[in-house]
Amino acid sequence: MKNFNNKVIAVTGAGSGIGRALVIGLRAAGARVAASDIVEENLQFLREYGGESELFLAKLDVSDNTAMIAWAASVKDHFGVVDGIINNAGVALSCHAAEQPREHMEWLFGVNYWGVINGVEAFLPELLTRPEACVVNISSLFGLISIPSQSSYNAAKFAVRGYSESLRQDIRDTNVRVVTVHPGGIKTNIANNGRHLNSITGNVADAAKTADIFNRIAATTPEKAAAVIIRGMRRSKPRVLIGSDAKFLDLIQRVFPGCYDRLLVPLMNAGTRMVLKRI
Repeated sequence: MKNFNNKVIAVTGAGSGIGRALVIGLRAAGARVAASDIVEENLQFLREYGGESELFLAKLDVSDNTAMIAWAASVKDHFGVVDGIINNAGVALSCHAAEQPREHMEWLFGVNYWGVINGVEAFLPELLTRPEACVVNISSLFGLISIPSQSSYNAAKFAVRGYSESLRQDIRDTNVRVVTVHPGGIKTNIANNGRHLNSITGNVADAAKTADIFNRIAATTPEKAAAVIIRGMRRSKPRVLIGSDAKFLDLIQRVFPGCYDRLLVPLMNAGTRMVLKRI
């Protein structure tokens, strides 16, 4: 999708972080945008970036398939066409696999995995009718490597990666391109709004402290992440890595696929302890 001028792109989780930066970046590139978020108040910041003919705002729970189908229909009704969907909405959960309450895991999967599936299924029929179109699914660095306390998040993001790569193969002969995005540490509110029952170091987590650790480690701004994603859409890149941390850790996983955790976890624990000393 080399030219975004007047293209219609739908973005979930658009009220903050990468989603908000994507809306702003896409509007700057000439796109008309349908922006959704589960917290309707978060969308009000975006009103300065276009009127009703350029920007369509809606409250949406991406885990609700019926609501997603209705939103896709309303976006088509509002703009007449849809050229892309960016499945960006996501939540965080820190908990050891052996201690994890099932309801927390189902909550995360509802957003991080089923939210992606719901978005693709709701928008794909329309996208297949367009001369060129794009599906962007946000996985994670944690869709490439696994770490302690992130079993649910890892599982969902690995699933998004697998689904996206298979989808790409299934529709290879169409005009729809599939881009899978693997961000490293991004300075967003996902950690602040997450559920933290355990920490990476193995102790019972203080939710605020766990979020603070993630935020201090995060090196990339949402604006930079959005710019990389938009560039990946322009180039129809199958896989987009965001941040030097994602690129480095992806390389480590490729070189040491069977034992990368023995190298990375001690380093992460040491880094976490250094951050804790500053809090």
